[in-house]
Amino acid sequence: MRNKEEIRLQRVVALFCTALFALFAFFFTARYQASLLELLYDRIATGKLEFNRYVVATIITAVLVMLALWLNKFSKFKREWTALSFLPSFLILSFITDIDRSLYTGGYSYVKWIVAFAVAAVMYFLFSFVMSRMLFAKIKNVAMSANRILWRNLVLLVLMFLLAGTLSNGEEGFKREALMYSLQKRGETEKALEIGRLSNVASKTLTAQRASLLAACGKLGERLFEYPQYYGAAGIMPAEKQISPLAPESVYSLLCAVPLPGENALEFFKRAAEASDAPQEAKEYYLSALLLERRLSDFVECVAMSYPDVPLQELPKHYREALYLYYNINGDSVEEYAGSDIAEEYAAFKELEAEHADPFVRSNYLRRRFGRTYWWYFVYGI
Repeated sequence: MRNKEEIRLQRVVALFCTALFALFAFFFTARYQASLLELLYDRIATGKLEFNRYVVATIITAVLVMLALWLNKFSKFKREWTALSFLPSFLILSFITDIDRSLYTGGYSYVKWIVAFAVAAVMYFLFSFVMSRMLFAKIKNVAMSANRILWRNLVLLVLMFLLAGTLSNGEEGFKREALMYSLQKRGETEKALEIGRLSNVASKTLTAQRASLLAACGKLGERLFEYPQYYGAAGIMPAEKQISPLAPESVYSLLCAVPLPGENALEFFKRAAEASDAPQEAKEYYLSALLLERRLSDFVECVAMSYPDVPLQELPKHYREALYLYYNINGDSVEEYAGSDIAEEYAAFKELEAEHADPFVRSNYLRRRFGRTYWWYFVYGI
């Protein structure tokens, strides 16, 4: 009778651990690390098969569960130690989601994983041997409540959840780039542009990826300064070699130009914009680069040539802000701006600026209200 109860209890514990691991593995791969897995999938499948995060997550989860159940036939972890049978599966789950920039650059270092698997394998088999030969023999007749056994397994599983999250790639910048790529590929442009929008942190690669997406949908001059800009014109220039989901060739194709050796970002964008058959995107990139470099005089001259017959009020938002700033700096007045929203907003900007003497305090107050304008970038941006 006691043996039957013990077998029944062990089945409940095994089912409990299997269910929790399966739920974690599924959501870990289908939600938390899905964008990274999609990058890996696209590199392997080369666009021949469409990525489905839920199908991939189901396959990975099923394989890892079966592996854990198969290994436990030999290790025979029982009772409050049942969760340890999933340790190899947790390590493999962490390994396949440890996707970083080496996906594009090559040279991935396996040292960490070789050490982790070696240490885990030794501990796993040594511990299972000790447990099966010594400990289980002593505790098999020791009474323990089902709740206590389940709680101990839950603690072990939570520790392994944390282990998986620690060992897999958690670089926020790269994950944002991957998520933007995933959403853009599915045509969800607005959702892609919302990624990291409220954050004041932005890598150079993420900045270039955003600029490329904005240019592709014709919103570079309208929304560029809604995001942090820390790198000047170089920030919207893709890396020479691909180190992120943004392929340099995609930007060069958009601009119909390729940078020359030793050519900096501003020089490249200028040459692309001044070509006889330059597309509108090339002109937008150059205008944005001039704004990022605070070259207002050059910007005013260039925007007049790029938009010869467009009224001031119909220009993209940041262009209008830059022009109004230029005219105010030079003491000029433009009738088209009289009573406009731009004029009222700039007056409020200057009024709020005058309220705070401390530069740091003034910058933070202005960022809250005007941080998405070109004015804030021009005066307080890096």
